[in-house]
Amino acid sequence: MREVWEDEASQFGAYRLLANAKAKCDENPGSRVFDNDGNVIYPEEAVPDTGADESEEKAVVDDIPEDKPETTTPVEDTPAEKEAEDEVDKNEESAVDENEFPTAEELPATIAYGKLKTLMNIRKKPSLDAEVVAVYKKNALVEVVQFCDGWLKIKCAEAEDGVAYVLNSADTYAFTAGRIYTVVPGDNLWKIADKELGSGSRCADIRVLNGLTSNAIRVGMKLLIP
Repeated sequence: MREVWEDEASQFGAYRLLANAKAKCDENPGSRVFDNDGNVIYPEEAVPDTGADESEEKAVVDDIPEDKPETTTPVEDTPAEKEAEDEVDKNEESAVDENEFPTAEELPATIAYGKLKTLMNIRKKPSLDAEVVAVYKKNALVEVVQFCDGWLKIKCAEAEDGVAYVLNSADTYAFTAGRIYTVVPGDNLWKIADKELGSGSRCADIRVLNGLTSNAIRVGMKLLIP
């Protein structure tokens, strides 16, 4: 351990353990620990800041081009080119398959309403062997579009074409009527019969047609009207 490697007189001592040399060096400011070749190993020499790194970094950054908006003036199509493009657009439109976007068929008009007397299978065709497309609960209200010899053709959201069939031979499975009435606050069967049928005494007809066991009704209930 010396102050200067070339000055042997400045040596404080020689140590086998680096830790001891470092401790002695700390006690004598200005001294250094050298290896056998005269290289300083403690304290580490500070590398002078030449500013090279900063300049190199700045040079790299400066090499990156700034984004600049394009200033190219758009070239307009000539009349001949525009006409050719329009012709291509027309040809492409005419090439579209009309069957690719079929027009939805309008459902038949409702001619009557039905209320199911029991749980019923709704079938794709008017046959007991036909596929069942849905099952409707008792008291479900359906819109009838056609009476088909013991079957009701009804609007059915579950069916592919929007219509399906429910069995009603001899009016066994559904009550049917030409219109419906929605119960509002203050209604009772007598008032409804008087308003819709011209006589409150016909409230029994409404009760029977809707499969009611009493005169009790509720707001929002839909009633078949004879």
